[in-house]
Amino acid sequence: MSIVFLDPSEGEQIQGAVNRDPEFRLASRYMTKDFLLWVGSLQCIIRVREGVITEIKLNPTPYDSWSFFIRGPAESWENFFKSVPPPFYNGIYAGMIRGKFEVGGDLEAAFAHYWAVIRMFEVMREIQNKKKEG
Repeated sequence: MSIVFLDPSEGEQIQGAVNRDPEFRLASRYMTKDFLLWVGSLQCIIRVREGVITEIKLNPTPYDSWSFFIRGPAESWENFFKSVPPPFYNGIYAGMIRGKFEVGGDLEAAFAHYWAVIRMFEVMREIQNKKKEG
């Protein structure tokens, strides 16, 4: 299974779907951050400005800055994005407790915007599973 946010052909669809989501817009209204998503050895940076995802940058360079990161092996992300995730993959925090995910960098920023990030992942999960079904 490929992870939807790492697929270059899906970037605009993901960005648009998340930006149109009313829960994400409410949760992220004060968010202006760049954060790194790390899937195995693959990375992407999500740039959010005033509650809007402005860019999903695949394969960032060491010169691309970010505030915090969420890292996990590909298997953890695949389980996380299942339509019904198995126990301890249903949320990033649950995965952190079990050592499936790691959150680092500016933890204050990460947890200040946790609701927005989780809602973004929920929208991505919906897209991931629609793609899988279709």
